[in-house]
Amino acid sequence: MRAALLRRDQIVVEHVAEPKPGIGDVLVKVRACGICGSDLHMGQHMHHIIENGRALGVPTAEYERTVNEGVVLGHEFVGEVLDFGPQTQRTLKKGQRVCSMPFVLKSGAPVLVGSNPETMGAYAEYMILTEAMLLPVDDSVSDEAAAFVEPVGIAVHAVNKAAITNDHVAIVVGCGPIGLAIIAVLKARGVKHIVASDLSARRRELAGVMGATHVVNGATESVIAKAAGVAPTAPVIIFENTGARGMLNRLVLEAPQNSTIIVTGIAPGTDSFMPLVAVGKELNFKFVIYYTPQEFAEALALVRTGAVNCKPLITGKVGLNGVAQAFKDLADPERHAKIIIDPSMT
Repeated sequence: MRAALLRRDQIVVEHVAEPKPGIGDVLVKVRACGICGSDLHMGQHMHHIIENGRALGVPTAEYERTVNEGVVLGHEFVGEVLDFGPQTQRTLKKGQRVCSMPFVLKSGAPVLVGSNPETMGAYAEYMILTEAMLLPVDDSVSDEAAAFVEPVGIAVHAVNKAAITNDHVAIVVGCGPIGLAIIAVLKARGVKHIVASDLSARRRELAGVMGATHVVNGATESVIAKAAGVAPTAPVIIFENTGARGMLNRLVLEAPQNSTIIVTGIAPGTDSFMPLVAVGKELNFKFVIYYTPQEFAEALALVRTGAVNCKPLITGKVGLNGVAQAFKDLADPERHAKIIIDPSMT
């Protein structure tokens, strides 16, 4: 089968062996897969991550092997059931479209797909999934929308961690796909005040489309000051999605007393902030990643019912041969929000 691999810092398309389903596994044909910011991050910064890990004494041999041998990325996917491995229940029929949390069970332990050469992700024609983790996708949901369930799952998890109510004002810093999904989930939850910030004019426009009530240019205006003007007495919850160095310190300095900061952005390397200020303000930090199975199912329901409409965020579609260029194109936020890979495209 054909697959797009990240090898060192290059995307290459090669023929690789078609995977065979083992015990409890299902073979699926990949219908669509989103390109995630973490995929871009891995392509751009993996060598720095390895160097920093080595400097800190963290074992890096597995990461180095993955980079050198190549890995098939892709964890935002929808597939079509083709075949079953041994000891499967077969409650879903062949041809059924499915999505899944991006993990497979190996010896009873979850392993992230696209994380090593042996556990391939969805930048390929076919992939292996664990039957027990599959969720059926209704005919009413397009492939492109189903591929967006995974980032919506992260947004659901972040909003749940925030324990936000209608009494809060939500501040969304960074309106990439995760920030935009958080805005959509906040709107679906009925949050009245959603104040968003981004440097990109196009992303600010999309923030309004997805449900932000107020949008500011982060280069020229303080989003926290804007929120204070919108709801002066409301408690504040800040969602930091940029991963930009120095952003945590900036938020610590500007955040009101007793604010909660939910961090989804991953800064490359190390970062810092002033603990004295954070302590003095009694700020709450929550660092979030992934979701529970219940939250992933909730994300699928939000997409299925239209409570979260992902269509405005899908700005491009490519086949496997277009993945390398898509990685470059996604560097321009004025052009693209989310590019979908369809392995069946030439």
